[in-house]
Amino acid sequence: MGAETSVVIALLFLGFLVAATTIYSTVDYNQNLVRKAQFDQDTMKKAKMQTDITILNVTNKTSFVNITLRNTGKTTLNASALDAFIDGIKYPYTSLSSGNTWPSENNTNISIAVINSSGKRIKIITENGISDYAIIP
Repeated sequence: MGAETSVVIALLFLGFLVAATTIYSTVDYNQNLVRKAQFDQDTMKKAKMQTDITILNVTNKTSFVNITLRNTGKTTLNASALDAFIDGIKYPYTSLSSGNTWPSENNTNISIAVINSSGKRIKIITENGISDYAIIP
């Protein structure tokens, strides 16, 4: 075995080490991304499972509808991140309660400017997809 063979073997070994290091770091990075995604998914599932709302009262005025909502779940919600639909059409709303945080077992009030809403179905959806509906009197 000559010197050239030893140099070739050393270069091949060095190339193998560089390739193995690159592959390991790539696999490790991707595994960390998957772990973080799984953790985030589990966190979102838990929040969704612990979220629930109930429409307590709907008051129909001539030009707006007042709605009293109760957070009956265990998750603190963002009162400004709700979606309000009347017969499938999204409407903007005004929060009548102070602050954006909506702790568990507390009420919040919202008002929707709408005309001729009697008998229509209202649906309120939370930031993580949990909803409740009622018929407007």
